[in-house]
Amino acid sequence: MKDRELLAIIEAEEANATGSESGELSRQRTEAMQYYYGQPYGNEVEGRSQVVTSEVLDAIEGILPTLMSMFTAADEVVRFEPQGMEDEAAASQATDYINYVFSRTNNGFLVLYCLFKDALLQKNGFCKVYWEEYEDYAKEEYQGLSDDEFYSLAQSEELELLEHTAIPGPTGLSHDAKFRRKTKTGKICLDPVPPEEVLVSRECPNELKKARFVEHRTKKTISQIREMGFDVPDSLSDTEDAEFNQERVARLEYDDSHTRDKDPSAGDPANREVWLCEAYLKIDYDEDGIAEFRKVTKVGKRILLNEEIDTLPLVSGTPIVMPHKFYGLSIADLVMDIQLIKSTITRQLLDNMYLANNGRYEVLDGMVNLDDLLTSRPGGIVRSKVLGGVKRLDTPLLGMPAFQTLEYFDSVKENRVGVTRYNQGLDSDTLNKTAHGIEVIRNASMQRIELIARIMAETCVKELFWKILELVSKYQNKPQMVRLRNQWVKVDPREWKNKFNMTVSVGLGTGSQQATLQGAMGIMQIQGMMMKAGLMGQTLTPKNMYQAARLYAKAVFPKQVDSLFSDPDQMPPPQPQIDPKIQLAAKKAEMSDRQKRDKMRIDYILEQQRMGHELTMQDKEFLQEYALTQAQMGQESQEAGAARMQERGLAHDQMMHEHVQGAMDREQQ
Repeated sequence: MKDRELLAIIEAEEANATGSESGELSRQRTEAMQYYYGQPYGNEVEGRSQVVTSEVLDAIEGILPTLMSMFTAADEVVRFEPQGMEDEAAASQATDYINYVFSRTNNGFLVLYCLFKDALLQKNGFCKVYWEEYEDYAKEEYQGLSDDEFYSLAQSEELELLEHTAIPGPTGLSHDAKFRRKTKTGKICLDPVPPEEVLVSRECPNELKKARFVEHRTKKTISQIREMGFDVPDSLSDTEDAEFNQERVARLEYDDSHTRDKDPSAGDPANREVWLCEAYLKIDYDEDGIAEFRKVTKVGKRILLNEEIDTLPLVSGTPIVMPHKFYGLSIADLVMDIQLIKSTITRQLLDNMYLANNGRYEVLDGMVNLDDLLTSRPGGIVRSKVLGGVKRLDTPLLGMPAFQTLEYFDSVKENRVGVTRYNQGLDSDTLNKTAHGIEVIRNASMQRIELIARIMAETCVKELFWKILELVSKYQNKPQMVRLRNQWVKVDPREWKNKFNMTVSVGLGTGSQQATLQGAMGIMQIQGMMMKAGLMGQTLTPKNMYQAARLYAKAVFPKQVDSLFSDPDQMPPPQPQIDPKIQLAAKKAEMSDRQKRDKMRIDYILEQQRMGHELTMQDKEFLQEYALTQAQMGQESQEAGAARMQERGLAHDQMMHEHVQGAMDREQQ
């Protein structure tokens, strides 16, 4: 297939895809963004109230804290479970390492926050998961290298010779050299993607990876495109349609981020921005009758890359799934009409108050000074030629019925989104209601939010972590030392088995902290009763008790669990207990050996005296201590006293024994 044919197919897919700026989806998402920001509706009347209420913002920001807590309150966002005994070690290491990649090497919290907020506001949130390779450079200087050392370094593929000086010497040449070392490394990248930058084929089912066509459009400078490895000219041109996408304008115009009088990069072609498009489509490019999955990178009508790929690097999730459709409903879709109604009622209430404070008047034509009437000031005078020439027209106050209508629509909003005033602590009458009633309301509200969390887990979070696992297994070509569970561990994903040997569980946050604490405490009490009943080793093990304590600690100090309790499986095995009788026999044998050495030393000292040798200071101290010990302990404790004195120097005793033995040998001769 020729490039022009491929471009024609891609352009046709772009025109027919959902998410294009002229489509209904784009209009709905633009409107949701305007409602979130509280922008005017366009039906405002000059001189009347133009207030805009914030139901969309309140609903989304009310759900996000609970939703984020469910996923990120604990150290483990996901957990890989083994399907067989042989997968136990791999699943445990994969759990620790993938969570490390998500939270440490990437800002995982911000990634999930942007993904969830886009979904709650604009139907579907998107995130791009990809492997990025980059090169690090460092200069190295060497002096006094031999010929072999220099040529060995010069032939290394990682080193580039920058400077070289050969210095003659008495034994030959020595070399001073300066090299630049190039190290190729790679990492997992997680980038939240604005929904307006993604186009999806209309025939896409619930899962994005099953779509026939997906395209990601993003702004890149000419310099960034060259850093990606593409040789492009300064005059590279693209289409400007994406620049004026109404969703993008609505996102940026609130704080004037989009308006720019003059392009600051006009004088620097390398920093000029263009729209880079990455199209992922199933197409029969090689004309073998079977459509393969390909990635086509292009700018405008210029194809930069065309390659076959395995998987789509994009994941997407929606809070309210519509069966058999890719795009679901957002929280904004449920609340926008309520915001419009409440804004209208609030405007009417304010206009009513304005008219009540500054009402209309009936006047006799030509009998009242209109300048006095139109000048409103406290204590002002209105001149009139006829008594009763000015009469106020009463404006009826809307009062309680209007406020009851506002209250009604508040309850409608709460029923739709599941965020109530009770679980936010905003209802002033909460203390007057029964505890059971409040708990029922909170549980019903949490069920709505938990359903959203489970849908997001199944539609995007699980797929995101599968892609992380897939990429590290495919592209990490050497082991890496990382600190996991307060220990340095060598991780090599190439040793892991196929990912289908594992299952992943998401949504492992603390959820209801009080419920978790009560449940863990109850389990620990039951374990305590089992231990008192003598069931340790039968229905209860140290591992069971550790897991219960860890569950309790996670609810209180989720980031410090490993510093509070130690896993019994990782502790060294206990030392074997020695029979006390064996210990006593060994101690007696040791005492007997010490008594023999002590007797040999006494004999040596006596032999020295007999031969007329002067005793050393150490020998004199030994005799004095020995005599004192005998006097204090008596004859029955003589052996124990001798053993206590001999603890000062076994090496010296051995030397004395050798001397005594030598003297005895000489005497026999």
